[in-house]
Amino acid sequence: MNHVRPGRTASVIHAIVVVIVTALCALQATAAQAMTFETLSGPRECAERPCVLASGSVDKTTVAAFLSFIRAQHIAPGALVVLDSEGGYLLQGIRLGEEIRRAGFATAVNRYDAAAQAFATADCASACVFAFLGGVRRDVAPGSRVGVHQIYGNVQARDGVSVGDVQLLTSLTAMHIDNMGGGIGILIEALRTPPETVHWFSGAELSRLAVVTRRSDLTLASN
Repeated sequence: MNHVRPGRTASVIHAIVVVIVTALCALQATAAQAMTFETLSGPRECAERPCVLASGSVDKTTVAAFLSFIRAQHIAPGALVVLDSEGGYLLQGIRLGEEIRRAGFATAVNRYDAAAQAFATADCASACVFAFLGGVRRDVAPGSRVGVHQIYGNVQARDGVSVGDVQLLTSLTAMHIDNMGGGIGILIEALRTPPETVHWFSGAELSRLAVVTRRSDLTLASN
């Protein structure tokens, strides 16, 4: 698996993309709750390693909030980040993935059922996928879904966003996928899926495109 070059990628993002972030990085702002973080101890998967539940929309504060949380909680390498998110800001999703990789964390897609003290099925879509790719090991339990689509936003010529800007963002996304060890087919499916829909990867695609490093048997709550 390729390892991210965080310094190089971060410098490209901060130095070049800052002027187009407002227009391009939002995959359409919604009223969804901003992503929050909490530690879990109930599921059996969390008995021998720290688990961090990351649920909600990826917004402009997500990466800073994540870094603050893992520092305050002293989360060590080897922890599992459990993602439950419909997406949000693309570049924040990319940066979150970089920070997850830098910290040496694994990722999974699940929702936590507090009553059952177990994981239940969840979705990780849009910008969430690029955060998920940061996991040094990546699992998707049966029934949970991972999906992508085109950038969603009202980007028009009057916004000062050129075709070159869009191409730059696409190249940064491709570089992130490659650095994280994913297949370029992830980006291809995103580019050809209209923003009002989602391409949900099949089990075969999850493996073939290296979205996951293995299929998991994570415990699911009974529904």
